[in-house]
Amino acid sequence: MSYQIYLPKTIRFKQNKSNQYSAFNGYITLILYLLITYGCLKIAPSYGSQFLDIDQPKNCYVQNPKISVVQATSNPEVPPNTGWIPVTLPDNWGKRWKGYTGTAWYKYEWNYNCPKNTAPLSIAIDYLNMAGAVYLNDELLWKDYSLVEPISRSWNKPQLLNIPQSAIRQGHNTLLIRIVGFATQSSGLGEIHLGDSTTTSKYYEQRIWQHRTLHFINLIFTATLGLIGLFIWLFRRSDSSFGWFALASFTWAIFLSNLLITEPPFQLSVWAIAKINVLMVLIYSISISLFCWRFAQKRFPRIEKLYGLLTIFSLVLLLLVPTNQLGSALAFVFFSGATIFFLNSLSYPFIIFKSKKIEYYLLAFCLMIYLWVGLYDLYLLLFKPKVIFFLTPYAAPITALFIAIILAMRLAKNINKIDNFNKIQAIKILKVSEELSYSLNTQHQLELQNSRLQERIQLSHDLHDGLGGSIVRSMIIVDQSKQPLSNQQFLSILKLLRNDLRQVIDSGSSIGNKTPETPQIWLAPLRHRFIQIFDELDIDSQWSSPESWMNQPSAIQCLTLSRVLEEALTNIVKHSKATEISVTLHYLERHQLELLIQDNGVGFDVQANELMGLSVGMQSMKIRMGRIGGQLEIQSTPGKTTLKACISS
Repeated sequence: MSYQIYLPKTIRFKQNKSNQYSAFNGYITLILYLLITYGCLKIAPSYGSQFLDIDQPKNCYVQNPKISVVQATSNPEVPPNTGWIPVTLPDNWGKRWKGYTGTAWYKYEWNYNCPKNTAPLSIAIDYLNMAGAVYLNDELLWKDYSLVEPISRSWNKPQLLNIPQSAIRQGHNTLLIRIVGFATQSSGLGEIHLGDSTTTSKYYEQRIWQHRTLHFINLIFTATLGLIGLFIWLFRRSDSSFGWFALASFTWAIFLSNLLITEPPFQLSVWAIAKINVLMVLIYSISISLFCWRFAQKRFPRIEKLYGLLTIFSLVLLLLVPTNQLGSALAFVFFSGATIFFLNSLSYPFIIFKSKKIEYYLLAFCLMIYLWVGLYDLYLLLFKPKVIFFLTPYAAPITALFIAIILAMRLAKNINKIDNFNKIQAIKILKVSEELSYSLNTQHQLELQNSRLQERIQLSHDLHDGLGGSIVRSMIIVDQSKQPLSNQQFLSILKLLRNDLRQVIDSGSSIGNKTPETPQIWLAPLRHRFIQIFDELDIDSQWSSPESWMNQPSAIQCLTLSRVLEEALTNIVKHSKATEISVTLHYLERHQLELLIQDNGVGFDVQANELMGLSVGMQSMKIRMGRIGGQLEIQSTPGKTTLKACISS
């Protein structure tokens, strides 16, 4: 029965089978692709059998066909007259002539008995391994570009030749095909199809699809995935699985390019290309194994070291082996790679058995497909050389799609991990920020408490040195007075004590204040209090400050400047006997604020007071300025005393 009848049944059967796996919603489409592809593979041999059998008569075009072969003589360009051996196609002369490298002639004879108005005749040839030329009735139809090293490569390139009507003879016709081949390269001739141009073109298109288009599609898939893996690895070196996958993809792409090139690159010889090809198979197998292990986060140092030594040994072997032993060396390297690949495919399910990660199981499933397809194709290659229908070209795109999905899942999981990590870090940062804020607040409260404690100490000093001194002085005046003091004198003494007490109270109540909005607001309380004293003592005072802060100082800095100004003015009132006082607040630079106090009093010896520690007030001012990183400078001569307090705001 024709394949057209079986095809719908086959697809329906496979689709019914696929319903058993409906739980895998995310992968149902892939499974359907696999099933449809498998159905196509099942019916493909029957489709190709319409063209492959050249022994059957094809109406009037081909009758009584015969095919024979002979080794070339010393003149390879002329076919021998004797020694022809009957063969069937496809033919590999390595089975017949062990170790033969050279030229062979194939002769295809048939009878042509068609009327003159018959459609033109066409010839389709599967392959000529390695290169060759085609003659019809002693006339050249086609020839490869080069039949000597560096030789052309038609071993995987079907040929379609349209024969002019004038070249065909009624009755007996002879097609001579010259093949230049090499030992160990399966040299010989592929299937030949003769018939009308329509039928032959369909046959040719099928062979082009099978021998070239599929491989080209696989090459594009492989190279694209390799580039993606390479760029991911370059930007994320910590995940070496992508690097090994990129290396495996590129080595497999080089292997596939051998199936597509028709002229040797870089003028390489057949032997050089064969060596590179089997070496790529070995490196691919090792790379795909390491990719699988790294993907599963596994390492096997001893096995990996053994693989490295095997690669180096194979490279040296291929470089040094003599030509007559090259076949054995090529076989050793090729089967070493195949063995590594099959062992990895078999062992990987056991490696990831306990992982419980779906991408690991998908990769194991993909490797099992590779294993089955690889074993099947290897069996055909070794034991069924005349069967040219291999499954690898059909399975490769689907397995490549599996690999792409697996890598996408791994990449998506990594991105999710990064997102989760960012969320966790954001929560931790928020928590740390809250802890830091609490710590800073606590530290600020401690600083405020410490400042209050220092102010209390200073208050005790102020009470002792200011109000206490005034009280003691008033007591001495009253005690030493020879006459009773008048009410006006007592009232004056009490006013002075009241002013001193008010000064202490006002300075103590300003501890918790914030930074005043303007310099004038900061200076106003002190100015108001001391102007009253200055008026009573007939002291002329001048006050100057900017209208606004260029760079606002902190509350502690303002408090310190207030204490310095208060202490300085108190000392002037008590000791200087000045009649003129000037208070100036100004900016030296944008971040340098200076308080300048000048008077025309009697002055004092600054150095002597500092060395002997006579002035508690001076020491207090320097200590206060030192706490905020400020500077205090005092210059004094009779008639002029200057105090400069400078801070960085």
